[in-house]
Amino acid sequence: MRVLLTAFLILLTGGFAAGCSGATEPVPVPPPSVSPSAAGLAMAVPRASHTATPLPGGRVLIVGGCVVDHCDGPAGADSELFDPATGRFTPGPPLSVPRAGHTATALADGRVLVVGGFSGERQPPLATAEVYSPATGRFEPTGPVSVRRAEHTATRLRDGRVLIAGGANGSNVLAGAEIYDPSTGRFAAAASLPGPRSIHGATLLGDGRVLVAGGQSARGSLLDTAAVYDPATDSWREVGRLDAPKYKLALAPLPDGGALLVGGQTSDDRDARLTRTERFDPGSGTFAPGPQMAEPRYKISDAVVTLPDGRVLIAGGTGAETYAAGTLRVIGSVPGPERQFPAVAVLPDGRVLITGGYDDRTFLTATVVVIQP
Repeated sequence: MRVLLTAFLILLTGGFAAGCSGATEPVPVPPPSVSPSAAGLAMAVPRASHTATPLPGGRVLIVGGCVVDHCDGPAGADSELFDPATGRFTPGPPLSVPRAGHTATALADGRVLVVGGFSGERQPPLATAEVYSPATGRFEPTGPVSVRRAEHTATRLRDGRVLIAGGANGSNVLAGAEIYDPSTGRFAAAASLPGPRSIHGATLLGDGRVLVAGGQSARGSLLDTAAVYDPATDSWREVGRLDAPKYKLALAPLPDGGALLVGGQTSDDRDARLTRTERFDPGSGTFAPGPQMAEPRYKISDAVVTLPDGRVLIAGGTGAETYAAGTLRVIGSVPGPERQFPAVAVLPDGRVLITGGYDDRTFLTATVVVIQP
């Protein structure tokens, strides 16, 4: 027997709300307590390679990103706040510097740590960090960071500290790592990765260790390796290999304590984008093939999230899927352009907010989609 799961997709684009095509007729459902005329809001500016971070109380903080088509210009120095109770975006405070390709990590106390990134095309990475406080509504400097860094990962540890791993400093790919302590506002050196790594994936495992996988060791030299960081011993251990060298992928934690590796690409060729997934078993330290996605996905570092019920939602591209118990389910096509480097956030009621991204010609979008499985 097949069980039919119904999903509504709400496209918010300046003046109307529309459902997705699929197994059901389009259903124009405005956000709660918002009239249809007020519901059709998009972000203030088109953006990609930005971040979307849930805040206490349910709002979502949108930070920076590419704001010029083809990412050919300065990055965004602004932020926006999305309120799911009203379906509205409002201006947020300015950043201290423009940022794209940065990381934004929700801290245990409700603040958001923003690290590194690029200030614009052909600009060196940033060696700064700042923290957004919902209590003050402002960004404040923190750090400093030990090195200029972009294309890195940031993973919050069980004790509330944040592991910053790898990345690039201009043409140099980094093996260095550091840990941010929110109680002191300082970064301290951590054990270096087994080798240089950028544009990789990272996630927290169920036992409190951090898995990093894939990426590149130098421009054009892709990796099929993975390593696990143990914060108890401040040490890295190499683990099993991926099915192929790949980068521009995503990792997400699974309820069994392992992780799901999603998509990526094996070269810069368009036909090298992957539909494959892999499962990581922390007990054996190995990867095993997972199910195939309905479409290739890459540039999805901020487009794969774990839902409160343990399912993994995979966005980016032209549709969305959920993963659970070894099975992928397509929940519909996403209205608007193909989305590369969008940013996704889980809302308090279980819906998922998908913001921005650029298409395969690197034209940006300000459109916003809310998925309700």
